[in-house]
Amino acid sequence: MAPEGVGFLARLGAWAGRRAEPRLWISLAGAGCALAVAGVVIISGDAQVGEEGFDDGSRVPGIILCLVVAAAGYVLLHLFAESPAATAGVTAIALAVPPLFYFLTFDGDGVPPWSAEGILALSALVWLVSYVIGPARGRPLLLGAGLAAVVLLAFQLTEEPFSAGFETTFVDESPFVPEEPFPGDEGFPGEEEFDSQAAEPDPTTLGIISLVFGAAYLVAARLLDRRGFAGTATPFVVASLVAIPVGIAFLGEDLEEAGAGAASIVAGLVVAWLGARSGRRASTVIGAGGVALGIVLVIADAMQESSPTSIGIALLIVGGAVALGAQLLHMQTGESPQMTPGPSVFGRPGAAAWQPPGAGQQQGPWQQPVPWQQQPAQPPVPWQHQRPGPPQQPPSPQPPAPPQPPPSSPLPPAPAN
Repeated sequence: MAPEGVGFLARLGAWAGRRAEPRLWISLAGAGCALAVAGVVIISGDAQVGEEGFDDGSRVPGIILCLVVAAAGYVLLHLFAESPAATAGVTAIALAVPPLFYFLTFDGDGVPPWSAEGILALSALVWLVSYVIGPARGRPLLLGAGLAAVVLLAFQLTEEPFSAGFETTFVDESPFVPEEPFPGDEGFPGEEEFDSQAAEPDPTTLGIISLVFGAAYLVAARLLDRRGFAGTATPFVVASLVAIPVGIAFLGEDLEEAGAGAASIVAGLVVAWLGARSGRRASTVIGAGGVALGIVLVIADAMQESSPTSIGIALLIVGGAVALGAQLLHMQTGESPQMTPGPSVFGRPGAAAWQPPGAGQQQGPWQQPVPWQQQPAQPPVPWQHQRPGPPQQPPSPQPPAPPQPPPSSPLPPAPAN
């Protein structure tokens, strides 16, 4: 639970303090709503494109349908707090808002015919505001969507990757220009043709932006976890787990294979450590996977001309060294055992040194009974209850027994005649 207080995050309630638990019908409701929104988008796109293209089509059906879907999402959240219908409402808001602004900003004469900046900025604004106020307050899906939209908006404002590839041709013809110039001539000044094509986005810039946002999101998630707002921290973690690999991939041409592998190892170690310190299973496993991927990239770059057997031997040796190093570091740092509830806690060096069962006076933490082994006594089932009888009188106290006399000494034997 979130710590008590009157701060901004504390007002979000339980959604800010803890992560939502996985539920069967909740998940199915979200998947079903995603299919429904996909159907709405397909219907709207078909209405926008007529038989002759955008000229005889209309974007009005798309605007109306997406607006109705998003409004229905807010209504469901208002009527159903934590039921599957509420999850369907959150999904509808997250998926219907970008198509809505696409149809609103569409211009068939524009290049490109949509406004990528407007779609991303308005979608991020709606999602983040909905996370703070209204019936969707505190829903992590909207916060995560808003954080992702902010990164994409930064991409678009700097390198315009969503506008690249569109070409516009402008021709200015005067009425006295012949259709074909004389052979050897370069043309007449009355005919000018301009080809305007958006510059290709720079992968290096995109990679740096993605890594900066990924690192910032990861730091924010750690700070929120330390303050007890695990629910709010989760979208930051998810956004960082997407932004960091994307940034390394964009920088792959500059870093080359070995450099990308080294970056993956460093990023994986940081993610795994923060995940363990915050008690996040998926982040810890994904971070460890990033370390393994980085090692593979480094070995593959160093052994490009080697045989598969040599690469396999190298992976065997390096993997065994990593596993052995993890065991030694576990013994030296005193990380809490795997079956101990809560995040990883690192004690004094040598605190987690292994001892065989029964050695010494103190038992290892793995020998303590786990919680599910400490089961309380089960109450009897209803049909085993006996009919109560008449009340029983408490037994009367018995007087103490009188002291027994000491045993008399035996008589001496009679003398023989």
